[in-house]
Amino acid sequence: MTEHPLSHTVIVDWDGTAVPSMWPEQPQEFMPGFVKNMNRLHKAGFRILIQSARLNPYDPFTGVERDQGIVATEVQYMRHLLDRHGLTYIDIWTRPGKASGSVYVDDKGERYGGRSRSWDKVTDKILLRLCGEEAVFPNLYDVTEATADGATTAR
Repeated sequence: MTEHPLSHTVIVDWDGTAVPSMWPEQPQEFMPGFVKNMNRLHKAGFRILIQSARLNPYDPFTGVERDQGIVATEVQYMRHLLDRHGLTYIDIWTRPGKASGSVYVDDKGERYGGRSRSWDKVTDKILLRLCGEEAVFPNLYDVTEATADGATTAR
């Protein structure tokens, strides 16, 4: 990954945000306006970082660990498409965990405002949005286990 001095970092989701949502297929074109606006952000001095569930070491449908070769192929696909469109300055997050950024751009996100009624508002949005949609991923988090400090965690 390229080293950057302190600057704002824009974290961009891949499927449904940078490219059409077609996982596990590999779309070969970006969403309308993506290339132009990544260039605008870059010109403004922002670092741009792609973070994608495609690079998750676990299969989202089964929870089973994925072959690292499959993940490496996804990184190569993303890098090739970015480079082909002149977006060589965009980095791809390949480290564990969530990348730190100033703003996150994601087709599935909801904005939390941090005010006294923010959780009420975001919950209303989630209920309105998801109650009308069919679930896509299985619930892999039904089983919990106790940690050393007595807390419970999904496994």
